[in-house]
Amino acid sequence: MLRTLVISFTCAVFSAAAGAATPADTVTALHAVLAENMKNGPKLGCSGRIGKLAPAVDADFDLPFLAQRVIRRQWKDLPEDQRKKFLETFRELVIGTYAAQFKKYNGESFTTLETQDLADGTKLVHAKLDIGKNEFVSFDYVMHEVDGNWRIVNVVADGVSDLALRSTQYDRAFKAGGFDGLMKLLNAQIQGNKDDC
Repeated sequence: MLRTLVISFTCAVFSAAAGAATPADTVTALHAVLAENMKNGPKLGCSGRIGKLAPAVDADFDLPFLAQRVIRRQWKDLPEDQRKKFLETFRELVIGTYAAQFKKYNGESFTTLETQDLADGTKLVHAKLDIGKNEFVSFDYVMHEVDGNWRIVNVVADGVSDLALRSTQYDRAFKAGGFDGLMKLLNAQIQGNKDDC
């Protein structure tokens, strides 16, 4: 399940709230919250994990940028109220996905690896999740700078781009059912997270 997918807990929350100095710091802060949720998953419950994740996702991801990129073909034609509704729903989906997928702990550990400069000025932070028995999930985080803070704009898990995957799904849903069809898909995915959470 972890393959479908991004310090102490006190330090992680401070980093997420205050902005991290480097791209790797942002990734490490996110990982710390995910690890804390996994270690305390049953005690926190779904709502508790969501409560821990929401400020981290808001601080560590550039959600407005992601919302535009994930439906780039349609974004420019959406009225402002639909843009706002999509962003709010997309945010709920991202937080709920992490809450559902990182809810149990079996000794897993995250490691933030090297940072790579990309040609367009973004950064690529390599990381891995050790899931035991010499098995790992690789994560590559594409980052860009926003107001002096490095934010995540794509997560590639074991070579699969979350942005590309969602873009394909959402484009298909929009073409089939317009904005209402797109929202129906997102709400179904949110409900699926709740069921798994």
